[in-house]
Amino acid sequence: MWSNIILVVMYNKTLQESTTLNTISCYKFTDTKIVIHNNGPREIIYEGEFSAKLGQCFDNQVELINCLDNLPLSYIYNEVFSKYQNVERFIILDDDTEISESFVDAIKNSRVDLELPKIISSGDNKIYYPVCKNKVVTTDADLNPASTLSIGSGLIINRTLVEKFKKHNLKLFDEHYALYGVDFSLFRRIYKIVGKGENVKIRSSSFLMHSLSRLDQNEHKNNFRTSERALDIAISARRYPTLYLYYKFLTGISSEFMKMNWGNVYNMIKAYLLGVHPRCSKN
Repeated sequence: MWSNIILVVMYNKTLQESTTLNTISCYKFTDTKIVIHNNGPREIIYEGEFSAKLGQCFDNQVELINCLDNLPLSYIYNEVFSKYQNVERFIILDDDTEISESFVDAIKNSRVDLELPKIISSGDNKIYYPVCKNKVVTTDADLNPASTLSIGSGLIINRTLVEKFKKHNLKLFDEHYALYGVDFSLFRRIYKIVGKGENVKIRSSSFLMHSLSRLDQNEHKNNFRTSERALDIAISARRYPTLYLYYKFLTGISSEFMKMNWGNVYNMIKAYLLGVHPRCSKN
């Protein structure tokens, strides 16, 4: 059986086009299985020299899943925890992250419930995550579980955290989210169990280079992201209500209304009333 499961979620890339797979293939792993989940839109074939190189890095413990339905990320993540009951650590990665030696060391040696690498943007070489007490974490440190946030790519999740969630009858990721909001839902749920007295140990002792979507100026992608972030705000205001989220929701609707983006206004109101992403409500 494996000590680690590394999940890499791909979208609209071949294996060779993935920065994550290209950089992780520079390291050797033992007792580790890599699961490559292709979320569409086209099938990926596992063959050729690059696939052989990847196989050597993981002692041929490589699984490629072609699922062209663009499943919600929350579903994909939670399914891995359910499927691999005896694994010690789960590592979640997207397809455009540059793996570092310090991150590989953290995979092999982390003993805390949750390891959060420092996320350095490949666009400007600045650290953006994790954030603790509203400040960006720039040094190795233990983090306050009641006030920490980070993005999904690079999470090293220990089995101990999965078991702590089970005690409270919770899945780690909220399946009302599909894309944006999935990663933050983990931390909002950590706040919840910490508030009930659970002790959660979080540490940052590694780093990753990552292409952050908020720095990407591609207009087509930005229009899509604007719509998805609007849904995230609406769902969060409904499911995890705070004055700040209500404020973001109302200002978001006002902003879209002023721009006459009627589709976004309608989708935000609908998402708030239903409390779920449209792609999740179909599954």
